[in-house]
Amino acid sequence: MTLHMNKPLSPFMHHPSAITFAQPNAWVSEHMRADFNLTDFPPGARVLDIGCGCGKNLSTLVQKGIHATGIDPDPTAVEYCRHLGLAANVGRAEALPADDESLDGCVLDQVIQFTDVPKALHEVQRVLKPRGIALIASAGAGYALYTVIERSGIGRLFGLRMLANALVFRLFARRLPGWLGDTLALSANQLASLVRANGLEIETLAEGRRFGAMSAFLYVKARKAPPLENNAVAIQIAPAIDQQTTCAE
Repeated sequence: MTLHMNKPLSPFMHHPSAITFAQPNAWVSEHMRADFNLTDFPPGARVLDIGCGCGKNLSTLVQKGIHATGIDPDPTAVEYCRHLGLAANVGRAEALPADDESLDGCVLDQVIQFTDVPKALHEVQRVLKPRGIALIASAGAGYALYTVIERSGIGRLFGLRMLANALVFRLFARRLPGWLGDTLALSANQLASLVRANGLEIETLAEGRRFGAMSAFLYVKARKAPPLENNAVAIQIAPAIDQQTTCAE
Protein backbone atom coordinates (compact mmCIF):
# COMPACT_ATOMS: atom_id res chain seq x y z
CA MET A 1 0.00 0.00 0.00
CA THR A 2 1.32 3.45 -0.91
CA LEU A 3 0.53 6.22 1.55
CA HIS A 4 0.67 9.85 0.52
CA MET A 5 1.86 11.72 3.62
CA ASN A 6 2.56 15.00 1.80
CA LYS A 7 -1.05 16.16 2.19
CA PRO A 8 -1.50 19.14 4.52
CA LEU A 9 -2.36 18.40 8.12
CA SER A 10 -6.03 18.65 8.94
CA PRO A 11 -7.38 21.60 10.97
CA PHE A 12 -7.73 19.58 14.19
CA MET A 13 -3.94 19.34 14.44
CA HIS A 14 -3.70 23.02 15.33
CA HIS A 15 -6.37 23.12 18.04
CA PRO A 16 -4.86 25.16 20.90
CA SER A 17 -6.00 22.81 23.68
CA ALA A 18 -4.56 19.66 22.08
CA ILE A 19 -1.06 18.23 22.26
CA THR A 20 0.22 16.84 18.97
CA PHE A 21 3.64 15.56 18.12
CA ALA A 22 3.15 15.02 14.39
CA GLN A 23 5.25 18.13 13.75
CA PRO A 24 7.19 18.65 17.00
CA ASN A 25 8.96 21.91 17.65
CA ALA A 26 12.67 22.01 18.47
CA TRP A 27 12.17 21.76 22.24
CA VAL A 28 9.89 18.73 21.99
CA SER A 29 12.25 17.01 19.56
CA GLU A 30 15.17 17.67 21.89
CA HIS A 31 13.42 16.27 24.95
CA MET A 32 11.78 13.20 23.41
CA ARG A 33 13.67 9.90 23.39
CA ALA A 34 14.73 8.77 19.93
CA ASP A 35 15.43 5.23 21.16
CA PHE A 36 11.82 4.38 22.08
CA ASN A 37 10.11 2.89 19.05
CA LEU A 38 6.31 3.15 19.21
CA THR A 39 5.92 0.95 16.12
CA ASP A 40 8.13 -1.93 17.29
CA PHE A 41 5.96 -4.89 16.25
CA PRO A 42 6.68 -7.74 13.82
CA PRO A 43 5.06 -7.87 10.38
CA GLY A 44 1.64 -9.48 10.51
CA ALA A 45 0.92 -8.39 14.08
CA ARG A 46 -2.55 -7.04 14.85
CA VAL A 47 -2.13 -3.63 16.46
CA LEU A 48 -4.51 -0.89 17.57
CA ASP A 49 -3.24 2.71 17.52
CA ILE A 50 -5.28 4.36 20.26
CA GLY A 51 -5.66 8.09 19.68
CA CYS A 52 -4.16 7.82 16.21
CA GLY A 53 -4.48 11.54 15.44
CA CYS A 54 -3.29 12.37 11.93
CA GLY A 55 -1.95 8.85 11.40
CA LYS A 56 1.80 9.37 11.94
CA ASN A 57 2.33 6.09 13.80
CA LEU A 58 -0.50 4.34 12.01
CA SER A 59 1.08 4.91 8.60
CA THR A 60 4.44 3.61 9.81
CA LEU A 61 2.83 0.49 11.22
CA VAL A 62 1.10 -0.23 7.93
CA GLN A 63 4.27 0.37 5.93
CA LYS A 64 6.02 -2.23 8.11
CA GLY A 65 3.47 -4.87 7.15
CA ILE A 66 1.54 -4.70 10.42
CA HIS A 67 -2.24 -5.11 10.44
CA ALA A 68 -2.91 -1.78 12.13
CA THR A 69 -6.14 0.09 12.83
CA GLY A 70 -6.50 3.45 14.49
CA ILE A 71 -9.16 4.96 16.70
CA ASP A 72 -9.58 8.56 17.75
CA PRO A 73 -12.44 10.47 19.44
CA ASP A 74 -12.08 13.28 16.90
CA PRO A 75 -14.07 12.54 13.70
CA THR A 76 -11.90 15.01 11.79
CA ALA A 77 -8.79 13.05 12.70
CA VAL A 78 -10.44 9.81 11.62
CA GLU A 79 -11.55 11.35 8.33
CA TYR A 80 -8.01 12.57 7.68
CA CYS A 81 -6.54 9.10 8.30
CA ARG A 82 -9.07 7.56 5.94
CA HIS A 83 -8.15 10.18 3.36
CA LEU A 84 -4.61 8.79 3.57
CA GLY A 85 -5.90 5.27 2.98
CA LEU A 86 -5.54 4.18 6.60
CA ALA A 87 -8.05 2.10 8.56
CA ALA A 88 -9.44 4.30 11.32
CA ASN A 89 -12.65 4.63 13.31
CA VAL A 90 -14.12 6.96 15.89
CA GLY A 91 -13.58 5.49 19.32
CA ARG A 92 -12.28 6.08 22.83
CA ALA A 93 -9.60 4.41 24.90
CA GLU A 94 -12.10 3.67 27.66
CA ALA A 95 -14.21 1.45 25.36
CA LEU A 96 -11.97 -0.14 22.74
CA PRO A 97 -13.73 -1.60 19.69
CA ALA A 98 -11.95 -4.97 19.87
CA ASP A 99 -12.72 -8.42 21.22
CA ASP A 100 -11.09 -9.84 24.33
CA GLU A 101 -7.52 -11.05 23.75
CA SER A 102 -7.67 -10.28 20.03
CA LEU A 103 -4.66 -7.99 19.57
CA ASP A 104 -0.91 -8.40 19.57
CA GLY A 105 -0.28 -4.80 20.50
CA CYS A 106 -1.62 -1.38 21.45
CA VAL A 107 0.01 2.00 20.93
CA LEU A 108 -0.80 5.02 23.10
CA ASP A 109 1.37 7.90 21.93
CA GLN A 110 0.74 11.03 24.03
CA VAL A 111 -2.80 9.78 24.67
CA ILE A 112 -3.00 8.23 28.13
CA GLN A 113 -2.97 11.65 29.86
CA PHE A 114 -6.22 12.57 28.10
CA THR A 115 -8.08 9.44 29.23
CA ASP A 116 -9.63 8.00 32.34
CA VAL A 117 -6.31 6.28 32.94
CA PRO A 118 -7.43 3.21 34.95
CA LYS A 119 -10.29 2.50 32.53
CA ALA A 120 -8.06 2.94 29.49
CA LEU A 121 -5.39 0.61 30.84
CA HIS A 122 -8.01 -1.95 31.84
CA GLU A 123 -9.30 -1.90 28.26
CA VAL A 124 -5.79 -2.32 26.89
CA GLN A 125 -5.30 -5.35 29.13
CA ARG A 126 -8.64 -6.77 28.02
CA VAL A 127 -7.98 -6.64 24.27
CA LEU A 128 -4.35 -7.80 24.35
CA LYS A 129 -3.50 -11.43 23.83
CA PRO A 130 -1.42 -13.03 26.59
CA ARG A 131 2.09 -11.56 26.26
CA GLY A 132 0.71 -8.85 23.97
CA ILE A 133 2.59 -5.55 24.09
CA ALA A 134 1.45 -2.06 25.06
CA LEU A 135 3.73 0.84 24.07
CA ILE A 136 2.95 4.06 25.93
CA ALA A 137 4.43 7.55 25.68
CA SER A 138 3.10 10.25 27.98
CA ALA A 139 3.80 13.88 28.78
CA GLY A 140 5.20 14.51 32.25
CA ALA A 141 5.22 17.48 34.58
CA GLY A 142 8.31 18.88 32.86
CA TYR A 143 6.36 19.29 29.64
CA ALA A 144 3.50 20.96 31.52
CA LEU A 145 5.91 23.40 33.16
CA TYR A 146 7.54 24.18 29.82
CA THR A 147 4.09 24.86 28.34
CA VAL A 148 3.20 27.25 31.19
CA ILE A 149 6.47 29.18 30.80
CA GLU A 150 6.86 29.26 27.03
CA ARG A 151 3.28 29.53 25.79
CA SER A 152 0.59 32.15 26.33
CA GLY A 153 -3.18 32.39 26.40
CA ILE A 154 -5.01 29.09 25.93
CA GLY A 155 -1.72 27.24 25.55
CA ARG A 156 -0.54 28.41 28.97
CA LEU A 157 -3.91 27.49 30.46
CA PHE A 158 -3.46 24.01 29.04
CA GLY A 159 -0.18 23.59 30.95
CA LEU A 160 -1.75 24.93 34.14
CA ARG A 161 -4.56 22.38 33.82
CA MET A 162 -1.99 19.60 33.47
CA LEU A 163 -0.21 20.67 36.66
CA ALA A 164 -3.41 21.25 38.64
CA ASN A 165 -4.76 17.85 37.71
CA ALA A 166 -1.45 16.21 38.54
CA LEU A 167 -1.81 17.54 42.10
CA VAL A 168 -5.49 16.61 42.41
CA PHE A 169 -4.84 13.15 40.97
CA ARG A 170 -2.00 12.55 43.41
CA LEU A 171 -4.10 13.62 46.42
CA PHE A 172 -7.53 12.25 45.51
CA ALA A 173 -7.00 9.82 42.58
CA ARG A 174 -9.30 11.90 40.39
CA ARG A 175 -9.26 15.08 38.30
CA LEU A 176 -10.92 18.45 38.30
CA PRO A 177 -14.47 18.40 36.88
CA GLY A 178 -15.42 19.08 33.27
CA TRP A 179 -13.02 20.61 30.77
CA LEU A 180 -10.68 21.63 33.59
CA GLY A 181 -9.82 17.98 34.06
CA ASP A 182 -9.30 16.99 30.44
CA THR A 183 -5.57 16.29 30.85
CA LEU A 184 -2.92 15.69 33.50
CA ALA A 185 0.78 15.04 33.96
CA LEU A 186 1.62 11.63 35.42
CA SER A 187 4.80 10.83 37.31
CA ALA A 188 6.86 7.73 36.53
CA ASN A 189 5.73 6.11 39.78
CA GLN A 190 2.06 6.85 39.13
CA LEU A 191 2.14 5.51 35.59
CA ALA A 192 4.02 2.37 36.63
CA SER A 193 1.59 1.71 39.47
CA LEU A 194 -1.45 2.11 37.22
CA VAL A 195 0.03 -0.12 34.52
CA ARG A 196 0.74 -2.91 37.01
CA ALA A 197 -2.63 -2.54 38.73
CA ASN A 198 -4.32 -3.35 35.43
CA GLY A 199 -2.61 -6.66 34.74
CA LEU A 200 0.34 -5.46 32.67
CA GLU A 201 3.96 -6.33 33.40
CA ILE A 202 6.46 -3.53 32.80
CA GLU A 203 9.44 -4.49 30.67
CA THR A 204 10.93 -1.01 30.45
CA LEU A 205 10.08 2.35 31.95
CA ALA A 206 12.20 5.27 30.85
CA GLU A 207 12.19 9.03 31.17
CA GLY A 208 13.22 11.61 28.66
CA ARG A 209 15.24 14.71 29.50
CA ARG A 210 14.09 16.79 32.40
CA PHE A 211 12.82 20.35 32.54
CA GLY A 212 12.76 22.11 35.89
CA ALA A 213 13.94 18.88 37.56
CA MET A 214 10.82 17.09 36.28
CA SER A 215 10.46 14.49 33.54
CA ALA A 216 9.34 15.97 30.24
CA PHE A 217 8.15 12.64 28.82
CA LEU A 218 7.66 9.08 30.05
CA TYR A 219 7.90 5.84 28.09
CA VAL A 220 6.59 2.39 29.00
CA LYS A 221 6.77 -0.98 27.30
CA ALA A 222 4.50 -3.47 29.04
CA ARG A 223 3.18 -6.97 28.36
CA LYS A 224 -0.06 -8.60 29.33
CA ALA A 225 0.63 -11.16 32.01
CA PRO A 226 0.24 -14.76 30.78
CA PRO A 227 -2.58 -16.85 32.27
CA LEU A 228 -1.74 -18.89 35.35
CA GLU A 229 -1.57 -22.63 34.76
CA ASN A 230 -3.56 -25.11 36.83
CA ASN A 231 -5.19 -22.26 38.75
CA ALA A 232 -1.89 -21.63 40.48
CA VAL A 233 -1.50 -18.41 42.38
CA ALA A 234 1.56 -16.37 41.49
CA ILE A 235 2.90 -13.80 43.91
CA GLN A 236 5.17 -11.26 42.33
CA ILE A 237 7.08 -8.54 44.07
CA ALA A 238 7.45 -5.57 41.73
CA PRO A 239 11.01 -4.25 41.48
CA ALA A 240 11.70 -0.78 42.74
CA ILE A 241 10.86 1.95 40.28
CA ASP A 242 14.34 3.47 40.44
CA GLN A 243 15.78 0.18 39.25
CA GLN A 244 13.70 0.29 36.07
CA THR A 245 13.98 3.93 35.24
CA THR A 246 16.68 5.26 32.96
CA CYS A 247 17.08 8.94 32.34
CA ALA A 248 18.51 10.37 29.16
CA GLU A 249 21.37 12.71 29.79
